[in-house]
Amino acid sequence: MTAAFYYDGRSAERRTVRLTVDGGRLRIAGEAVDAAVPLAQVDFGEPLGKGPRVIELPDGARCEVADHAGLARLLAAAGHADGLVARLQARWRWAAAALAAVVAVAAAGYLWGLPAAARALAPHVPATLTQTISDSVLVQLDRQLFRPSELSPAQQEHLRRRAEASLRRAGLPAWRLHFRAASQLGPNALALPAGDIVVLDKLVQLLDERELLAVVAHEIGHVAHRHGMQRLIQGTAVSLVMAAWFGDVSSAAAVLAGQLLQAGYSRGAEGEADRFAARLLDACCGGREALVGALEKLAGHAGDDGPSWFGSHPDTPARIAAIRGLPQDY
Repeated sequence: MTAAFYYDGRSAERRTVRLTVDGGRLRIAGEAVDAAVPLAQVDFGEPLGKGPRVIELPDGARCEVADHAGLARLLAAAGHADGLVARLQARWRWAAAALAAVVAVAAAGYLWGLPAAARALAPHVPATLTQTISDSVLVQLDRQLFRPSELSPAQQEHLRRRAEASLRRAGLPAWRLHFRAASQLGPNALALPAGDIVVLDKLVQLLDERELLAVVAHEIGHVAHRHGMQRLIQGTAVSLVMAAWFGDVSSAAAVLAGQLLQAGYSRGAEGEADRFAARLLDACCGGREALVGALEKLAGHAGDDGPSWFGSHPDTPARIAAIRGLPQDY
């Protein structure tokens, strides 16, 4: 016999009852309660630490049992055995191992599975959706961070014409060059998924024209390899998981806008963009040394005037060595 609290499922009234097993039935007797339920229809639930165990009855009623030792005897009499998972949960070593396994699987998914999925999905995002996202991101950045460029219209047009004449090639993705100012940001440039490349005034002031074209070529590389869309897919997936956990959903534009100004792309993505730029500069602009020169200037400028293109593109000495080490006809 085991003491329990009985709830009829229709009211909040709690009644004290006694549970016994007799003739293949669970008998419940106590304050205005006298019932017998076939054991096959009883859900004995699972143990929850030191909390009461809940026994669900077919008519919606339930019993809560705090006497775990008494319940163990009752279950033995009923021929009921907890499942493997419930038994393992009761052992802290197995619970710790399960937690470690979950963390390991989640980490592997984040580090390798999610990037691989993003690379596979990015080429299949419709162009209209890509453009809509890019337009939304640029509008958001204009509202929050950017100001109209202080470069003269003539200077902006000159740089656009120079970039068009040098970097526009058959087979390359479409791209458009924009100029903006941002007092809180240093020399910087970024590429949106649809090919909108934003160059900040401070970058124009720091670099000569050949070096500036090299940075634009690098950003075209990000567009060609769809790195921005890959980051958006990854960031959105993480945001959805966090939203499910914390109950807050951010827009895709907000996700990408924040990411573009954070820690930059992965080393693999930067290497791909560098290789793309080196090949393009070899073909159009007399060689890749302009990209090396831009990196060296930005490295010397890092930290002087807020976050810069260099600040989000680390490992400059290794990158320069890799750029110079590429064969001319790779």
